Amino acid sequence: MTTPPSTAPFDTVIFDLDGTVSDSAPGILASLDHAFKETGLTAPVNLLRFIGPPLQTAFLAEGFNLDEIEALLAAYREHYWEIGAFANYVYPGIEHLLNTLASDGFRLAIATSKPELTARRILEYFGYTERFEIIGGATFDMSRATKTLVLGYVLDQLTPCRPVMIGDRYHDVEGAFDHGVPCVGVRWGYSADDELEQAGAKWIVTEPAEILEIAHGVR
Repeated sequence: MTTPPSTAPFDTVIFDLDGTVSDSAPGILASLDHAFKETGLTAPVNLLRFIGPPLQTAFLAEGFNLDEIEALLAAYREHYWEIGAFANYVYPGIEHLLNTLASDGFRLAIATSKPELTARRILEYFGYTERFEIIGGATFDMSRATKTLVLGYVLDQLTPCRPVMIGDRYHDVEGAFDHGVPCVGVRWGYSADDELEQAGAKWIVTEPAEILEIAHGVR
């Protein structure tokens, strides 16, 4: 059995999904647009802010009440399950990254704020389900919604391990910090200009290949 090189600072790589493994923005934005039109509610100007955090949290932050959020989520999920999930593509360089990490003996997992059933459906669409030892996501009843809770759920199934979190938003960094896990912040996702620095990501990369440098202890 291949094991990671002795210089590796971790042996398990846990990926966020949206904005990290794949560009899901086209489908998410289309489903959000559908949800606002279906409910008759006024959409915020910048819908990109909804990509990454749990949707319920994002709706609350925009001032929608619980009844409005329930209606928005129902309309969004119906559209996203059938249509939006597949307006989605894997970022360039990710397949090579996953292949190389796996061949070098690293364990791979997913921790996403997206509902777990939806995440599995998308990964199956990409043909990626078997690449990840654990696929962890949120629950539809929101009992497991924050990145801290999702990451804890994933770590419980991976222990013992020396993990790192890979993500594009502040909540990936903060969720990792809550578990004492270092985080690599990626620039190709949906973060604001200084979001990852402010959140305290240990490393920040602009290309997937840079993660291999970190994994091999040369950066």
